[in-house]
Amino acid sequence: MTFLREAAKWYQGESHQDKAWDDLESQLPSFLVDTFKTAYRDSPTPLPVTISDGLGWDEIISLAKQSGAKFPECVAAQWALESGWGQFTSGKNNYFGIKGKGTVKTTWEDYGYGPITIQDSFKDFNTPYDCINYLITRWYKDYNGYLGVNRAYTREECARLLKSEGYATDPSYSTKLIKLMNSND
Repeated sequence: MTFLREAAKWYQGESHQDKAWDDLESQLPSFLVDTFKTAYRDSPTPLPVTISDGLGWDEIISLAKQSGAKFPECVAAQWALESGWGQFTSGKNNYFGIKGKGTVKTTWEDYGYGPITIQDSFKDFNTPYDCINYLITRWYKDYNGYLGVNRAYTREECARLLKSEGYATDPSYSTKLIKLMNSND
């Protein structure tokens, strides 16, 4: 699976890449293909997964509303994209890849020259709500001189602002969030 993680970093959804993935997937057992598509392909599809803390798209939206997100579906899209629909946390109860002192993991970033693999530290949170509240307080609301993305007029603008304000280095981050929101209306 390490090979697949590395290869997936370069996947941009181009037609020749789709053909290559299809060829690769035809050679793998179906359970690996399903896991891979969910975790690493360009736009994950909803999973009928129940995880131990009961988080799903609707629960994330509800918690995001409670925390004050103007576009809670954008928070849910971030959750789906960053954690593979709640299956993979970057730190304890960290579903959004929020960096800070805590759990050290391997991740990838793209600083404009293509994806690179790095080791980084991700914040740990006591509860999923603490993580969501942290995200919304620091990125969605105005915080410490920063104008939050709640200033957006649409959820699509909110997704674009997250990228332009530096939340993610993935050049396709906004596009991926918008696809997730549109496919889960």
